[in-house]
Amino acid sequence: MSEKRLLNCIMIEGIMLVVLSLCVLILPKLTSLSYGVMLAATFIAYGIYKIIHSVMNKNYGIKLIFPILIGIFLATIGVLILLVPKVNLFWLIALIGVYFIIESISSIVYGMKLRSVYHFWQSKLVCGAILFFAGLLIVLGVPVMSFWMVTVISGIALLIKGMTKLVISLGNLCSCSL
Repeated sequence: MSEKRLLNCIMIEGIMLVVLSLCVLILPKLTSLSYGVMLAATFIAYGIYKIIHSVMNKNYGIKLIFPILIGIFLATIGVLILLVPKVNLFWLIALIGVYFIIESISSIVYGMKLRSVYHFWQSKLVCGAILFFAGLLIVLGVPVMSFWMVTVISGIALLIKGMTKLVISLGNLCSCSL
């Protein structure tokens, strides 16, 4: 797969994350059940995309197993939230926080690995720090945090992650065409 095609995949992922996170954030007045359905749909869609994207880019030098495990973890969280939105809410919220911490580590490692390849690689570090803070906030606030608050934090974190992917892909696509 060429670098331009990989950057287009990253841009599609960024657009998808921005759209899905805006869908989560636009509906603040609805009940926590609708938040749960929207958050579940977001996690399932992004988890499936992450698995497909990882398999498609296996020849480009990106480690295959870690993104696939994150994709499976995301899709599983989405299915659990969809099937039982009120039961075991404590554990589901904790899993969402753990996901953000794992994703932050992955984002920071990915940014450091690609610092010689991509322009704007520093945005991955900033995104990783924000995801880590969001995950830590969710994990430490689990006993008192409500589901809608976790959804808003998740929506903001996914929006920032999507915008970071757009910055990286557009910045590198523009420099490739010059």
